[in-house]
Amino acid sequence: MPPWTEPRATPPGQRLVDEVPVRHYGRVPSVDARTWTLSITGDTASGEDTHIDYEQLVALGETDVVADLHCVSKVTGQDLRWRGVLARAVVDLAPPADGVEHALVVAEYGYAATLRVEDLSSPRALLALALDGAPLAPERGGPVRLVVPHLYSFKGPKWLREICYTSTPERGFWEERGYHLVGDAWREERYAYQE
Repeated sequence: MPPWTEPRATPPGQRLVDEVPVRHYGRVPSVDARTWTLSITGDTASGEDTHIDYEQLVALGETDVVADLHCVSKVTGQDLRWRGVLARAVVDLAPPADGVEHALVVAEYGYAATLRVEDLSSPRALLALALDGAPLAPERGGPVRLVVPHLYSFKGPKWLREICYTSTPERGFWEERGYHLVGDAWREERYAYQE
């Protein structure tokens, strides 16, 4: 059984907090869900880019996921109630080409994080639209942010705009600044020197 399915489990080196602090680099963008779009680009199976708007994303089917949020700064918020679309549904809609194992997930202002497609396709990875029953607030990444519960939260960009499949991993914003390419919280993969 994967460790993230154990009740009340906390990754090593993390401490619990009652409320996860809001952290981001730079200012909070103003993104309207009515004009928001997601592009799936790069090494796609079809060789074409796919673009979907907010309504098309929601039409893929919403689900609830109760998951923790692990910050690389060693704090964890437990049992957050996310609502959104499973990232797997987007991967199924516009899959990567055969043999492509990586994605650069891009957000507003060019912020990006590298992910393995297997992590993006995790059964609990979510394009979150709501938190605790309310639409996702801008400072929490609204209208859409990626949540990958078994990875540190820097792997789940706020204000998501693009999933770009790549044949080799490309370092995103924090990875270029010395953070781990994978970022598995359960393995304490915080820094690049651990790769």
